[in-house]
Amino acid sequence: MTRAVQIKNGNVIEWRDGLWKVVSSHQTFVGKRGAYMQMKLQSIDDGHIETHRFRSSDEVERAFVETRRMEYLYEDGVSYVFMEPKTGQQVHLGKAFLSEALPYLAYNTQVDVQFHGDRPVAVAMPPSVALEVIRTEPAVRGDTATAVTKPAQVETGLTVRVPGHITTGERIRVDTRSGQFLGRE
Repeated sequence: MTRAVQIKNGNVIEWRDGLWKVVSSHQTFVGKRGAYMQMKLQSIDDGHIETHRFRSSDEVERAFVETRRMEYLYEDGVSYVFMEPKTGQQVHLGKAFLSEALPYLAYNTQVDVQFHGDRPVAVAMPPSVALEVIRTEPAVRGDTATAVTKPAQVETGLTVRVPGHITTGERIRVDTRSGQFLGRE
């Protein structure tokens, strides 16, 4: 058991006979009544989100999760297939489960999948990924003197603002937290 103040974003807790991922957590103070933790929780079972207040002194049970490094292989229509390189074990994850990761998920991308027992409960993307630009406008002569940006579509379908000198076919590094261009690969 862990005190509610020690629960952070991304943790998985056992609450109301189920597993819940902490989407956001912040401490709020209310006059003489003391502090409480306002948490937005997403159910691992069905994906719905609830907001709940825990007193700072409340005990919350953190779920034991094991993190395994896995590689994205392919999409089989309804799910995405990941493989653990050391064992060859494959896991199929649904589109709803990967909603935040999909814009950055290119083939052979290494991700950390968190498991509770044998059940996947969360996916953590690396801080940045290398993606290939598949479509962008050509550079306009004279635009190199200022910080001109243009839209570029990458292999996953995501559109990123890039400097004018980036061309189709180049590999760029994109921040998975903000979706911003970081540089050439």
